[in-house]
Amino acid sequence: MTTSHRLASIGHPARLEIDLTALRSNAAVIRRAIPAASRLGLLVKANGYGHGLEMAARAAVAGGADQLVVATLDEGLTLRAAGIDAPVLVVYPVAPEAVGEAVAAGLETSVSGLASARRILGAWAALDPRPTAGVLALHVEVDSGMNRGGVRPEALAEVIRMIDETPATRIVGVWSHLADGSDAARSGDQVRSFESALAGVAAGGRPIPIRHLAATEGIFAGTAPAYDMARVGLAFYGELGLGVRPTPTLAPLAADLRPAMTVTARPVRLEPIEAGGSVGYGGEWTAVRPSVIATLPIGYADGWTRAYWPGAFALLRGRRVPLVGRVSMDSVGVDVTDAATEGEVTMDEPFVLLGSQGDDRITPDELARLRRSIPNEVFTSFGARLPRVYLDLGEVVGVSRQADRVDSVGA
Repeated sequence: MTTSHRLASIGHPARLEIDLTALRSNAAVIRRAIPAASRLGLLVKANGYGHGLEMAARAAVAGGADQLVVATLDEGLTLRAAGIDAPVLVVYPVAPEAVGEAVAAGLETSVSGLASARRILGAWAALDPRPTAGVLALHVEVDSGMNRGGVRPEALAEVIRMIDETPATRIVGVWSHLADGSDAARSGDQVRSFESALAGVAAGGRPIPIRHLAATEGIFAGTAPAYDMARVGLAFYGELGLGVRPTPTLAPLAADLRPAMTVTARPVRLEPIEAGGSVGYGGEWTAVRPSVIATLPIGYADGWTRAYWPGAFALLRGRRVPLVGRVSMDSVGVDVTDAATEGEVTMDEPFVLLGSQGDDRITPDELARLRRSIPNEVFTSFGARLPRVYLDLGEVVGVSRQADRVDSVGA
């Protein structure tokens, strides 16, 4: 059976196609972009930036990642349940009552502020019984100027002392996060703040743990050191972000990053309308000529936001066709009139809403500008009911379908 036939048999006529070969390649590109002595941490949080948590994690490890990074305990536990035994860092503090579960799963966790440290260390010290031979592995976040999370720089030495004095704990790393990695001046201020905090620890004679600060922007724009580990998200999925300009040295590597996600759909309706006919809620788009309208089964419930009209396009036969009318919860209209003059448009033709077809490409940056956002949000907004179709070397190797499920609690 051909790949196209396997795709056609999946059921839902809209889907995300995820190129695992591209993800592995991107991991290898980032590996070459950072110093050989630095560890490579790749972010697979938020369902692998919409690409799928488990499959993104497997591709990351296969591509050379030393560390997987998630946001929540549930994400880390999901990786462990899938049999992934690579080091996993949960960057947001876990609830005190869940510390034992995190340790039992072999997850590294983070503390963010004095209060966070006291709560987690107190819960761990009071836990009875503790996981067998368990050690609470912690990364300490430093607030270097983003004012979103982390201990104040002047408090870092105290927090590290508290952790060191708590039995069965181990400090794995100290980290911070750039507010705008494309801004050299602002990032420089944060680097200095971070290093000031580290200097306070070193002054007391305590060895410095693994340091990590820079993500995609900081690495490729050269605004922050890679330190002992780079913690990269967006570049793993093939993008640098809006307005990020790589350094001349890294520009060739940045050009080697490959987009991993394609959004495709086949029409569920294909009908002519007369001049003056309108499309969609509110009748805000009106045909100025006899037209042919294709209805694609993707809407704002799937992450195809209402902000994409007016302005967004789809690709059909490698050419742009405009989306028309308000985006509905489950569908969007496309004007295929010009394409129809060049040959009949059929119900079996694939439309590409994100990604490449022929010589053209609709980019995440393009969609991000329409929604006044960033590519990260474009990726992570795609909903669970859109199947993720995984391809490796052009062949379908897996399909992920998700549906709501409620587990009963109690009798």
